[in-house]
Amino acid sequence: MDLTPPIGCFGGTFNPPHRAHFALAHAACEQLHLAELLMIPAGQPWQKPQVLPAVQRLAMLRAAMTDDEHAHFELGTPYPLSIETLEIDLPQASYTIDTLRTLRARLPDSPLVWIMGSDQLRNLTTWRDWGHLLDLAHIAVVQRAGAEVMAADLPAPLNERYAECLCVDDSWRESLHGCFIPFEFAPIAVSSSHIRAAIAAGQAADSLSALSPSVAHYITQHQLYVTSP
Repeated sequence: MDLTPPIGCFGGTFNPPHRAHFALAHAACEQLHLAELLMIPAGQPWQKPQVLPAVQRLAMLRAAMTDDEHAHFELGTPYPLSIETLEIDLPQASYTIDTLRTLRARLPDSPLVWIMGSDQLRNLTTWRDWGHLLDLAHIAVVQRAGAEVMAADLPAPLNERYAECLCVDDSWRESLHGCFIPFEFAPIAVSSSHIRAAIAAGQAADSLSALSPSVAHYITQHQLYVTSP
């Protein structure tokens, strides 16, 4: 079977979306040579029940992507990012395994690459049907130079699976799924939780600088995060 170029998948609450989210997305596209990357906002994330309504998070993500696409325009290359709303469209809690099943049915000839941080990898055994994720996609793990995640760092039985399925060359591109793929990304000292906490503490000026202009305006206009982080 001839495979089409790989498609990246980057899920999250995006509560709110910030510059590091987009820097990571572009790093994944460049290092993994992705045809495109789908940013997938969670609808009702079962592990993070206290989030803004999906309609507000989606509005911010769209605003952030518009700003990012404008900045990217000067490069003269096709913009690789898009938003996939399949989790938001669900009437119930969303799970990554179900998202990947839907995408696999939709894209039967494309390698799928789920992007995650090393902190998420360490918690992977808490995800629903985590052992079947590699039956549907590859998992690309963000590695920080000098602090790479090794199999020994992971809980059993994930450590054995990680060691068996780790791929450090480009051979993963020859299959639809099944590999852990490490790639490097220089950490950016910003997080959604810190932004929310700073706004709630009245330090909006510092926190909004980590956001694109349109997202900062949206948060200020709607007075988001002002009462609690």
